[in-house]
Amino acid sequence: MKLISTISFILFFIQSVSSQDKELDSIKKLVETYSKKDPIRVNLLNQLTKYYTVRDISKSETLLQEAIEISKEINYAEGLGSSYTGYSIFYVQSGNYDKGLIYALKAKKIQDSINDVTGLLLTNNCIARIYIHLKKPNEAIKIQLENLKLFENQPLNPQKAGIHFYLANAYSELSSFDKAEFHYKEAKSIAEKTDFKTGIYIANSSLGVLANRRGEHHEAINYLMSALKFYEDNNQIANIAHTNLELAKSYANSGNINKGILLNNKSIKVYQQQNNLKSLQEAYLNQSSFYKQIKDYQNANRFLEKHYHIKDSVFSYEKQVVIEDMQKKYETDKIKKDKALAEQKAIVIINQEKQNKQYLITALTGVCFLFLISLFYFQRIKAKRKAAFLSLELKETQKRMILEKQYKNSELKSLKAQMNPHFMFNAMNSIQNLVLKGNKNEAYDYLTKFSSLIRENLNMSEKSFVYFEEELSLLKKYLELEKLRFRDSFEYQLEGMEAIEDIKIPSMIIQPFVENAIKHGLLHKTNGLKKVTVSFFQENVFKCIITDNGIGYEASKKINALNNNKKYSFSTKAIKDRLSLLKDYYKLDIGFEYEHVEIGTKVVLKIPYKNND
Repeated sequence: MKLISTISFILFFIQSVSSQDKELDSIKKLVETYSKKDPIRVNLLNQLTKYYTVRDISKSETLLQEAIEISKEINYAEGLGSSYTGYSIFYVQSGNYDKGLIYALKAKKIQDSINDVTGLLLTNNCIARIYIHLKKPNEAIKIQLENLKLFENQPLNPQKAGIHFYLANAYSELSSFDKAEFHYKEAKSIAEKTDFKTGIYIANSSLGVLANRRGEHHEAINYLMSALKFYEDNNQIANIAHTNLELAKSYANSGNINKGILLNNKSIKVYQQQNNLKSLQEAYLNQSSFYKQIKDYQNANRFLEKHYHIKDSVFSYEKQVVIEDMQKKYETDKIKKDKALAEQKAIVIINQEKQNKQYLITALTGVCFLFLISLFYFQRIKAKRKAAFLSLELKETQKRMILEKQYKNSELKSLKAQMNPHFMFNAMNSIQNLVLKGNKNEAYDYLTKFSSLIRENLNMSEKSFVYFEEELSLLKKYLELEKLRFRDSFEYQLEGMEAIEDIKIPSMIIQPFVENAIKHGLLHKTNGLKKVTVSFFQENVFKCIITDNGIGYEASKKINALNNNKKYSFSTKAIKDRLSLLKDYYKLDIGFEYEHVEIGTKVVLKIPYKNND
């Protein structure tokens, strides 16, 4: 339908294509006579395929296979990348886009690794062309903008014309005709400055195609005829076929349908010889449309069936590349195709059965009946495929959720594993202070309670969630240790335990905040009794409120700043990370916040819990 996206202009940026047939014969003779397996032969093979691209691309495959084999054998990376690009062009020319993309990406990987800028420009053009065919012009534009960046430090040559050419193609697919015209003219200007004659006439052809799409068919004929003469003089068979295809549209839309049929038929013969399925599909559809305009419904129906036959075969390749777009489109295309074929057959039957009214009524009834059955059948197939697709999508979602759960659990365990030694270090530090002060009895008492605390902590070390009573027991033992350290100047109070049901909460999540209240709030308090209160509440999340009568949050921050303590304590950061992960995992309002109080500090924790089912 759109020659801009299907025309065989991959050699826009290869200067040598404009050479005469005698140069082609010269390359062929060199390939026949030079048999040594080295980079020279690889380059000759690749060069010969470039000539065949605009003449008879079916001859390229054998040459490319040999070039790839030699390149691998002698470890010639540049030649291998060039051969892969040639293979990509070969497959794209035949409408086999998934294989074309595979080889283009292979080539790009090699060219990136050896910084082959010239090769990358050519490969990116090929990838852009594939995206245009697959109705993804925005992706093609991204690729070509990357090419322009690669070209910034390169001297002006026909390759830059190729970049503008494919940018124009992409903008044409988006129906941005003014931008498309600008880039086609840029391509033509560069081709003229570099004396690249093939590029000049390719630009003319493209401007002709653009004029057709704008409905300016007489202007299109002028552009296309000038290009056609050049292609014929240089025996560029593929470009001749594509230009005839577009001229056929111009003449048919100008009222000369018979000439359109004649030119379109010339294109069909070339595409059949070259097995160019994508272009052949378009030519068949054009021919069906032309015959329909002159009311030759039998030929119109015949070419429409050929069009859909090719479309079905090409589709199976393309769906691997654009599976997300084609799942639903396939079913609707099938129904539209059957409907279009049924309508064409109905018209033929009406014209043939004017002499036999009863036969006409019977035939129409049969066709309508078959159509309804077909419609019902395809609707059932569509429903089954949709159900299968949804089932597959559900399974994939479940797999992702399982993996995500495993990932979150591993992160939580990792953070907890880091906190346990931190807690033990703080407790051992307190024992050390008692020993250094000579308080041996108190140190012994402290050490006994600490060993009990360690045993309990080790029992909980592998558990992500523990019973509330276990966490409470651990907290009590810690507070008793702190009371031994501070003696009579410290007391604590626990509230609300009786109202908490038999639930499980994340382990070792309350103690670090109580520790911070003591370390940053109470430790700096110089007068009066040091006191901390921990209150528990059970709502949609488990809530814990920790209040101390220390120096307060702002004063503590100032002291930390004076001591160059620019970071939170490790346990607070670890708890904050754990709560963030739990919040993301359980989708609940989980976390902690400081609330203003007149004396001391108040922190409110919101923690997820599990019922003991």
